[in-house]
Amino acid sequence: MELCRLFALVLLVVRLVFHGDAEDSELEALLSFKNSVDDPLVALNNWKAGTDVCQWIGVSCSSVGRITGIQLDSLSLSGLLPFSTIQTLPQLRTLSASGNNFTGIKISPQKCSLEVLNLSSNDFTSHFLDILLVTCKDIRQLNLSHNKLRKISLKGTIGHVMVSVDLSHNRISGSIPASFFTLCKSLRFLDVSSNQLVGGVPEDMFINCRSLQELSLSSNNLTGEFSGLRSSNSLQKLNLSTNVFTSFQIEHCPTLEELDLSFNNISGTVFRKDCGSLKMLNLSDNHLSGPFLSVFANRTLATVFKSLKVLQADHNNFIGELPTVPPSLEVLDLSCNFFSTGNPNICPARSSLKSLLLVYNRLHGRVLNSAMNCGNLEMLDMSINSLAGPIPVDMCSRLPKLQHLLLWGNNLEGSIPATISNCSELVTLNLSFNNLTGVIPQQISGLKKLWLLLLSNNMISGAIPASIGSMLSLRSLVLGHNMLQGGLPSELRNNKGLTLFLVNDNQLTGQIPSWIGRSSEVEEDKITEVTFPFLMVFAINIEASICKAYEEVFILQGIRLDDFEQLPFATRCRRWFFLAPPGFNLTIYSLVNSPLAIDLSHNSFTGTIPEEFGGMRDLNVLNLAHNLLTGAIPSTIGNLKNLEWLDLSQNWLESHIPDSLGNITFLKYLNISNNKLFGRVPQIAQLALFPVSSYEGNPGLCGFPLAECASLHNPFHDDHKDENDGDGHGDQTILAAIVGGVRDGRHCLHV
Repeated sequence: MELCRLFALVLLVVRLVFHGDAEDSELEALLSFKNSVDDPLVALNNWKAGTDVCQWIGVSCSSVGRITGIQLDSLSLSGLLPFSTIQTLPQLRTLSASGNNFTGIKISPQKCSLEVLNLSSNDFTSHFLDILLVTCKDIRQLNLSHNKLRKISLKGTIGHVMVSVDLSHNRISGSIPASFFTLCKSLRFLDVSSNQLVGGVPEDMFINCRSLQELSLSSNNLTGEFSGLRSSNSLQKLNLSTNVFTSFQIEHCPTLEELDLSFNNISGTVFRKDCGSLKMLNLSDNHLSGPFLSVFANRTLATVFKSLKVLQADHNNFIGELPTVPPSLEVLDLSCNFFSTGNPNICPARSSLKSLLLVYNRLHGRVLNSAMNCGNLEMLDMSINSLAGPIPVDMCSRLPKLQHLLLWGNNLEGSIPATISNCSELVTLNLSFNNLTGVIPQQISGLKKLWLLLLSNNMISGAIPASIGSMLSLRSLVLGHNMLQGGLPSELRNNKGLTLFLVNDNQLTGQIPSWIGRSSEVEEDKITEVTFPFLMVFAINIEASICKAYEEVFILQGIRLDDFEQLPFATRCRRWFFLAPPGFNLTIYSLVNSPLAIDLSHNSFTGTIPEEFGGMRDLNVLNLAHNLLTGAIPSTIGNLKNLEWLDLSQNWLESHIPDSLGNITFLKYLNISNNKLFGRVPQIAQLALFPVSSYEGNPGLCGFPLAECASLHNPFHDDHKDENDGDGHGDQTILAAIVGGVRDGRHCLHV
């Protein structure tokens, strides 16, 4: 016991002795560093003489009090990085100063002992890699990404000890320095993506860098042929996307797991050898053409790939028959090609396929039947083709795991089978823009997990099933442009989470029930999160006389927004697009207190507009146009603080325009034309800024922007203007609000 105490005392003395030495020299070095940088947030305020340097912000020490690490990330430091003041610290192994505003660096020729250097996300512009690698020969990890470096003039090599180099997201131009790959036996990770590099890739890259496991050259301007994988025995991830490569041939890939060749100009055969370890392959946006298997030297996918899970080959020029997928594949995207023929064997026995995207091809006939053997499917999207025939009655028994079924923009016929209720996992059902007839089956209420039900632009008749009121997860009910009859079933009042309610252009009658105007409190403990993998587009007409009641919801995946904008769905009307990008989480919809959009237009609803409509605090769009509504415009409409779109045109409304409408500060579109309104147009807020077309067709209205008020009268005796009057024009698309970016890419237009 006494021996242990003596040993502990000796260690304490040694630590105090060495700590005292370190405090003098190393404290002085750090104070010099502090005095040389601009520190607007006073982040280094505890770097003070007379205090324990090992307790300073961002400073790490060894057990004997020597400085081993400095971490100064995201402190808004700026100026020149005074690297020379600390590079001689004998035990300093790590320096991280990412997320600051340094523009340059001061380096002395003295040797440093750094092993890890992270200067990412600054504003460095000058080149200093040469002198850095000469003075700090022990650096193993170097990160200079997200700066403004313009060139690499590396006279030496990166050395045999370097393991990881990240120069991505700079402005580096010129060719890739061959010196990078002279002495690089330890290099495992190299990222020079998102620069301005040109030319080809050095042939000896994989010969000398034999430990290289991850390489990213994406988002540059590299050209020519890439065939350097012949010598690679360790590469696991290779990203060459968004360049100008014209050829890529793979003849040796024993360890390759991920390969991204998207957004190039590659054509011809790519795989001449098997890649048994490959799990993810992206061939999207190239110039690949002909039968699909020609890319693989006419061998089956199951022969080439034993472990492949994700295969993306959208936006190419493939033709002919759909391929048979390997048993391991989970995701297949062949959208925006020219495939015309189905394949009854697209899924072999024991198929793992979960997602099948065949959007915007030339598939015709009963190709939907081809997918019935893919028993593990969760996502099936064959939208924008020429599929024909009925929806298979046994679809749900054969695809019991289906969560998203998107078949919009085809020629499907017949009625929606009652057996659709067996797809109990469905979250999205989009059958819009087909030739479906019959009625909506009562059994559809069995889809208890359904969030999106889109059946618009068909020939569906009958009543809206009252059973839909029991679908408590439903968020969007889109039934427009059909031949639905009767009234709105009172059971729909139970759908308290409904955010989009579009039943426009049908034959619905009766009064508008007041329960539509509900505003309820959200029970947060009952909120369910659903993240959708596709782009959702809510389209609103600008000129309804061209496109009758053409409010729609489109679901896009496998096709980009700029492609969609060229299709008849988008070009036939002049409209606003509101977008929710892929990954958009509809939990935000669960948190609203009322619907976001209601469209009851182009029906035969009678009676008055319910006063309760003024309680919908989150309402953005309200369209009641082209009905037989009478009475006054409720003053409570002015309570809709979030309303952006209001159309009450082509009714029999008889009243003054309520001054309260001027309280709707976000209102962008107003149309109350062709009613029996009278009195002066309120000259308040934006009501005086809307054009004549917003108010015309009301003989008793006057005041700017209409004619001056000579005498005011109640024109109840005036005839109602014919609801078909109007001469709106325009077929261009306007992007009015975008909630997230959509990646640019080539158009996939079928001529």
